[in-house]
Amino acid sequence: RRRNSWLRRVLFQSANCFFYAFFQRAAPSVMVDPLMAAFSVGAAVTGNLAALYLYIYAVLQIPVGLLLDRWGPRILLAGGMMLVGIGAALFGLAETIEVAYVGRLMIGAGSAVGFISGLTLASVWHPPQRFGLFSGMTMGYAMIGAFLAQGPLGIIVDGYGWRDPMVLTGIGGGGPLPLIWFFVEQAIAQ
Repeated sequence: RRRNSWLRRVLFQSANCFFYAFFQRAAPSVMVDPLMAAFSVGAAVTGNLAALYLYIYAVLQIPVGLLLDRWGPRILLAGGMMLVGIGAALFGLAETIEVAYVGRLMIGAGSAVGFISGLTLASVWHPPQRFGLFSGMTMGYAMIGAFLAQGPLGIIVDGYGWRDPMVLTGIGGGGPLPLIWFFVEQAIAQ
């Protein structure tokens, strides 16, 4: 039972990272008009701003897998969450499109570790017949993050603008860092 308790805590931390990544991935879709106005750009530039996340995310999948084999999920999950949080705050504070680009690149790079780290933890901590269940649950949980970045975030952006919510989500991304560091380390020690 003790092992199962640690297992749930560890896997929940990796699922939280993927949830956060999906929230950040979808967030710009409710900010198109405010982003165009803030940076005096057209829809194509705003689309590229949103797509930067996916470009770096895709490119980093193989290197992240190699880094996981070398450093493990604890370091990558904590580092990834920190990078996403800083990137989201930088994006929210950006006064130029170039700074916003850097913020989105940081968000995409940090997000690249979430799902692969979760799968790595699942493969170590779950019996093989449960691997598919954990993968599906993690993906389903992440979709809730994408949902929250649509309707609820859209309402907040309409009422308060896009900058403050992005800065707050950036700051909020640092909240799970101690939990990731503690629970993944404790699980490894078990």
